Amino acid sequence: MRKKCSKCGNDQELVENAPHVLRHALPQLKSPVMVEVPFTCANCGHRVSWTIRYIVTDNRVVRPGVMKGQPITERRHGLVQQFDDTTMVSLQYPGVFRAGENVLFPTHEGRLGSGHAIDRYGDPDLMAEFSLEYLKQYWNIVPKGRLPRTVSEIMPALHLLINAAELAIKADLIRSGKNNQGHSLQTLYQCLDYKHRQEIERRFANADPNTNLRALGVEGPTAESVFELYGDGFGWTKVYEDTRYLAEPTTRLKSNNLKGGNLVKDTLYPLFLPVLVQIIIDTYAFFSGVQRLKRLGADLEHRSRDTGDDNHGDWGLVPSSLNLVVIRIAQFTAKDKHGTDLAIFRRFKEARPPGYSTSWMYGGNTLLFYRAGEEHPEDGEAVIDDLECKVWYIGRLGMHPRDLYLLADALEAPGALNIFQWANLSEFRGDPFP
Repeated sequence: MRKKCSKCGNDQELVENAPHVLRHALPQLKSPVMVEVPFTCANCGHRVSWTIRYIVTDNRVVRPGVMKGQPITERRHGLVQQFDDTTMVSLQYPGVFRAGENVLFPTHEGRLGSGHAIDRYGDPDLMAEFSLEYLKQYWNIVPKGRLPRTVSEIMPALHLLINAAELAIKADLIRSGKNNQGHSLQTLYQCLDYKHRQEIERRFANADPNTNLRALGVEGPTAESVFELYGDGFGWTKVYEDTRYLAEPTTRLKSNNLKGGNLVKDTLYPLFLPVLVQIIIDTYAFFSGVQRLKRLGADLEHRSRDTGDDNHGDWGLVPSSLNLVVIRIAQFTAKDKHGTDLAIFRRFKEARPPGYSTSWMYGGNTLLFYRAGEEHPEDGEAVIDDLECKVWYIGRLGMHPRDLYLLADALEAPGALNIFQWANLSEFRGDPFP
């Protein structure tokens, strides 16, 4: 392994040292063994880098050895990681180990993370992922091939299913910047974009349960009518609450006719809702910025952006595939130390208003999107109206899912051809083209 030492500055082949072996006393993870190999600078001995691998064992239960007297212990931060080409999950926990031994025991609860950064816009894709996982777990635990033995046996599955439905709808609402308050499935569903509801209803009408009813000449339920049923459970409480509180005293019921009575409660048994939740998840993906731009002809691939410190995002978009030119303005060129646009940048945008622009999570850079004409700036560094910038046309520009969705909105908006206009070449002062 070759690397530059951060202490002495030497760029050299590092020295591989003896591995450190540590067993994590975590029975639920089969007490994995961590093998850490440090690499040090050949010049000053500073630890520059290291590699870690984990070995799964069958030794689920690990206990401290018996010894006389008070053992000497040391505290250490425990870390267990699992990662592949696209994802990384890490468990961290406070631990303690006996001096001279290599087993780390947790001293308190751990923290599990996957590197998802949640900001003021939320992460609707992550919410949709939660919905899909809840739906998957619903199918895992719901009794199959028989009726539940008791109402309590169906309740955990029903609770997961309702959560899956709520999260799937809210993922769409958050992505669209719409109100997503409360737990009423019907109310949340009514807040979806009309086109999205149309697509959900179309898919639901063509799903097997409704197709069978149509063959019998019977009108099937709509998505909205299904969600309406889950608004009220037994005695005018919410099904969302019933899945947790069904057995509580009837004095909690809102209905004066039933309050305090002696009742045999029941609950909804999902026949159509599991199908509908899967349809909403599929529809969420159908209306993603990625899929909408691809339907417009975009050359767009996951984890394919061009290399470089000025390129950010998990998706690589070739602007020319949408007949677009993107101008990247560096933060130090566009804004002052307070984050306010500089005069030269304001003039540039006033002269050439972009069809779409973003600076969210691009390292302070601003991206301006224009329709490409017959002539356009070529890829690379350029100076346009004395403003230093970088042009993207045939290169693969890194973008985030949120901006792909908003870019699709802008391109599909009425009059988009007029909004995305690149200024005439005659208006440029100087020659921005290589």
